[in-house]
Amino acid sequence: MWFFLDPSNKIIDVSPDWDSQAGTLGGALVARRGIVGRSLWDFVNGAETRSYLNAVFFWCRQSGRGLSLPNRCDAPNLRRECRMDIAPDSEGGLEVRHHLLAETPVAGQKLSGTDAPGQQCSQCLRWEGPDGWRDLMIATPPQATFVTYVICPDCRRAANHALGRDSNGAGGLGD
Repeated sequence: MWFFLDPSNKIIDVSPDWDSQAGTLGGALVARRGIVGRSLWDFVNGAETRSYLNAVFFWCRQSGRGLSLPNRCDAPNLRRECRMDIAPDSEGGLEVRHHLLAETPVAGQKLSGTDAPGQQCSQCLRWEGPDGWRDLMIATPPQATFVTYVICPDCRRAANHALGRDSNGAGGLGD
């Protein structure tokens, strides 16, 4: 599954299988006709996630180099390990490809909105709780008002490493 961004991060094209893939993830609202011509940021939740992706996209454009980062794109009762490949073009656009690496059926944990942690990493989908970051497949996700999308320390370190930056974040994607 792929999409192309223009230099202002407007979605200008998506892969032919986009609608069928979006449908399997419950994404009728992100069908091709509803996203082409719109800003990517209309579909990205959380200021920290937008900042993270903007920094990664900026690096790709400025360096002229591609980048691969791990991420997850779970579906109901499916854990989906993916890799996001970002490649710049000569005109400031980006090609973003998502590759499914592994898909595992899981029975989600049922949590109420008050039991659910409030922060979820938008890249690895782990939740932050009192004991740190945990991988929870939640069968009934908490209401969106309880969720803040962020980038966990492990995903931030992985991105900084891929960018060739100091593991402490110096010169990279800060905390």
